[in-house]
Amino acid sequence: MAVAMTLALAVSGCVQPATKVAGPVAALPLRVSNNGSPFGADQGIAARKLGEAECAAEGRVLRTSIYDRFESGEWVFVEGCA
Repeated sequence: MAVAMTLALAVSGCVQPATKVAGPVAALPLRVSNNGSPFGADQGIAARKLGEAECAAEGRVLRTSIYDRFESGEWVFVEGCA
């Protein structure tokens, strides 16, 4: 019964075909250095402020995450700008 009803609705034009919807766009990580100099591991707040300013210059916002990390003198914000 349900199959016949679905078929009848599809034939009558009451059911619209499924359309593909674009999924979320993966953001690139944002790597922040201290104007070319390395940051220290204890300078996360300063790095975040620079990252926020860099994203704001592009009209976007910095997305912070529990996975952000200090790596080789740079702070890496894994979710980047959104």
